[in-house]
Amino acid sequence: MKFLTVLLSSDHKRLEFDCGNQVLNGYLRSYALQDMKRRVSRAYVSISSENFIKGFYTLSASSFCFESIPENLRKKLPRYPLPAVLIGRLAVDQKFQKQGMGKHLLMDALYRIVLAEESIGIYAAVVEAKDEQAQAFYEKFGFISFKEHPLKLFLPLPTIKQALLRD
Repeated sequence: MKFLTVLLSSDHKRLEFDCGNQVLNGYLRSYALQDMKRRVSRAYVSISSENFIKGFYTLSASSFCFESIPENLRKKLPRYPLPAVLIGRLAVDQKFQKQGMGKHLLMDALYRIVLAEESIGIYAAVVEAKDEQAQAFYEKFGFISFKEHPLKLFLPLPTIKQALLRD
């Protein structure tokens, strides 16, 4: 698989990005590069030939409690926090919405997670959907809601690998 994205840099036109959500726009414009410098996340962007950002997502290390996942998935897992990668934000500029860009960004993020798993332990990818519509988007790809937080979802690594093989 060829990556759709590159790491965000100061050369990319962040101010022109508008996904329709002021929180996500503000994060990309004001905080994404700072978070990268502080090493708390990495922001990946899909860009046009003019460095216009078509979409972005962030990745950072995370974990979650064993008890928060459905009982049928707990078999053979340790009873301590499970390592994960958080897809913290994922957004598509309004000019590129409804064209499959969200799916491509998600697949790109999942592919990066699979590559990282070759070097470090990762049980799952985790997302926090902003609303029910975003939740439904992630569920289409097999993400499972945490028991007590339906808008927080996870996707175990074997399922990620299967999804990438289908794509």
